[in-house]
Amino acid sequence: MLSRDLHEVLTILYEAGASRVPADEIGWTSDMAAAINYALTMQYVIHREGKAGRVFSLTEAGFRAIGQEPPAYMSISRTIRSLFRFGA
Repeated sequence: MLSRDLHEVLTILYEAGASRVPADEIGWTSDMAAAINYALTMQYVIHREGKAGRVFSLTEAGFRAIGQEPPAYMSISRTIRSLFRFGA
């Protein structure tokens, strides 16, 4: 079970587009910092730096944590990566 704050952080990102959402387009507030850090640490959310700045995406675990089905491409990507792992 997720805390209310963590669920809210994940839901806001989901509603903002869930994948490659620019930081300035996410309705997070400063009082959500602890929940955002937890989401990043637990890998419910990932971030990347790009030309347009920092972007955030829900991971497969993030989708499942809020009761949403992850997009099909996530499962396909995971399967392909597992096929090409060497020495694991």
